Amino acid sequence: MPVPAVDLAAYTARIGYAGPLTHSLETLVGLHRAQAFSIPFENLDIHLNRPIGLDPASLQRKLIGEERGGYCYELNGLFRLVLLELDFPVTCLVGRNLLAGHPLRPRAHQILLVEVEGQPWLVDLGFGANGLIEPIPLVVGPEHQQFFDRYRLQAAPQHNYHLQLRILGEWQSLYTFTLDEAQPSDYRMMNFYYSQAPDSPFRQQRICTLAAPDCRVSLVDRELKIRRPDGSITAHALTDDDAYEQALATHFGLRLPVTAAG
Repeated sequence: MPVPAVDLAAYTARIGYAGPLTHSLETLVGLHRAQAFSIPFENLDIHLNRPIGLDPASLQRKLIGEERGGYCYELNGLFRLVLLELDFPVTCLVGRNLLAGHPLRPRAHQILLVEVEGQPWLVDLGFGANGLIEPIPLVVGPEHQQFFDRYRLQAAPQHNYHLQLRILGEWQSLYTFTLDEAQPSDYRMMNFYYSQAPDSPFRQQRICTLAAPDCRVSLVDRELKIRRPDGSITAHALTDDDAYEQALATHFGLRLPVTAAG
């Protein structure tokens, strides 16, 4: 009997999910939401000079066994394994981050397209503080309220889609993508650059973010920010190692050597 690629019991325990595990929209949405609220986006291993492995064993050991987070290749990589284990049709895609502004970054953001009952859904657990809480259908135009954030897809030239977020009364494009299929080997190359290259944006700042139904919490280097449903943002500078370690544990469930603080 083949060995499962992912331990579903350990995964669902990690994200606190007790719903159905069927090939259904209910399962897709429930798992996506539960992981978004449980496993943080974080790049601390890059600053600890630890390798970022994308194979199934590495993803499960870090994100499940060690109760860590990761960045897009890890978060969406683990979710892809879970969906494949549940027999969902999954297509790997690549997006270009537009929120970072100019000069534009390369196309290197991992996203997934998942089909349920003939309808493709955009699935993405790896865009940090502004990312989706739940999947959205691959349909241009309709707006999707997800707790206190609102998203939509817009068409763009050259067969592109733009995922947009309503920010302070304006629609802001988060990233653009096409439906050209990517392969896991493509992500390994992207992961190597973003985790190792001196000019990688992920080597410039230490980032942790996690969503909750009533807030979005971000820790960028030593600045802790909490965004509330009314749009207000509270910011607090962490002045010492103890405060940094406490913030990691309290807001993200992370316990790391203080050297991750820089």
